This record gives sequence, structure tokens and C-alpha cells, in this order.
Amino acid sequence: MIESAKSKTTSLPCVLACSGCSKAGELADRTARRMDQLGLAKMSCLAGIGGRVKSILNIVASAPELLMIDGCPLACGANSLKLAGIAEFKHLQLHDLGIRKHDSAVNAETIEHLVETGQRLLVSHPAPA
Repeated sequence: MIESAKSKTTSLPCVLACSGCSKAGELADRTARRMDQLGLAKMSCLAGIGGRVKSILNIVASAPELLMIDGCPLACGANSLKLAGIAEFKHLQLHDLGIRKHDSAVNAETIEHLVETGQRLLVSHPAPA
């Protein structure tokens, strides 16, 4: 079932992660990768947004919804989107959920909780059956 959801990537929301150098960045990255793996969203490359890579900008622009996952309160991901002229996106700020840059546990339980939170933000795209 997950495979069939993944084959419909054009109808999936797009998810980006800050992927910063802290545990919070790792959690943001692993959450986005898990959402992609589960077929909840298609992960794309935030560095490509900053680098103004046309193909990546087109993928993000054509997504029905966009979820930006930022690990810490600096919100580098959201700021990168705004600098690229992308203003409409859902923003999952892990710091608001108690995740701390260098002190939070990186484990499957935390990632699954963050995936569920991200999925709730994407209300128009429920989990595949």
C-alpha cells in the first residue's frame, strides 16, 4: 500500500527538513525521511531551494502542500523558503514540541511522534490506506 502511495508523488505534499548539525536537525531530517518512506509526503532538498535549483523549485512549487520541518528556533528552513519567495507552507517547529538542539534523544519513538505531528499539519493528505 505504501508503494502505491509513493507512485503518486505528484499528488503528495512536499516535505523539507533543516537537517542542521544538531540532534534537533537530525530529528527534523529523519522525520522528513520517515514521512517520505511511509508515503505521507515526498521529501525534497532544502539546499536546492537556497541554491535556486530550478528543478527543485519546480517540485516544491507544484506540490499541493508544503511542510517545512525546522529543528530549532532559528528557523533556517522557513527563512530559506521565504528568501526564495515561497510564502505558503506549513511549519513544524520541533523546538515548540520540546525538542532541544543538543539534548533531545534521537530514537524511533521520538521520530514516530514527530511524523504523527507532521501528518496532522497536512490535514488534506491523510495517511495511505
